[in-house]
Amino acid sequence: MNLKSVKQQLRSRIMEERKVLPAAVRSEYSAQVCRLLAEHEQLARARAIMAFHPFGVELDILPFVEEAQTRGQEIWLPLTIPSDRRLIPYRYEGKHMLKQGVYGIWEPDPALAQEADLSKLDAVLVPGVAFDREGGRMGYGGGYYDRFLAALGSRPFLVGIAFSMQVIDKVPREPHDICLDGLVTESGFFQT
Repeated sequence: MNLKSVKQQLRSRIMEERKVLPAAVRSEYSAQVCRLLAEHEQLARARAIMAFHPFGVELDILPFVEEAQTRGQEIWLPLTIPSDRRLIPYRYEGKHMLKQGVYGIWEPDPALAQEADLSKLDAVLVPGVAFDREGGRMGYGGGYYDRFLAALGSRPFLVGIAFSMQVIDKVPREPHDICLDGLVTESGFFQT
């Protein structure tokens, strides 16, 4: 079986398993992850953090986003450009500046939001489907984050965000895959 098939099967299996997590459990685990993110020293020192708006049954990091803004940190959310398969981060200042994007994900509306200054980026909270404790990450298959991270001039602190049921022994990797520096689940914050 080729790597693409292996990844597709793994992606389908984990997404199905994540879907059946009860809403109350997702909510409880999301709150634990937000606490761990808020307590992390390197994230607390970050001037600008690129986050993401949770979609479907992804872990909800919005309480952390709000807390970081209260602390005076700049929060960015990515706008997806499907034609180029790339992300453009915009400063996030509230729900009023969001619109539903091409995948149904709430994204910044360029008419209402200011494009972020990439030289300020200190940390990126990275969504995904599967992760391992060695910095491996498997996304949804579009390569958006790998492309975005590879194009940055300097490397920010990269943190995967997941439920512990999304953590596997070894994520299948390809040469272009970018390793993460940390992973946070409801079970803890792990440096990779």
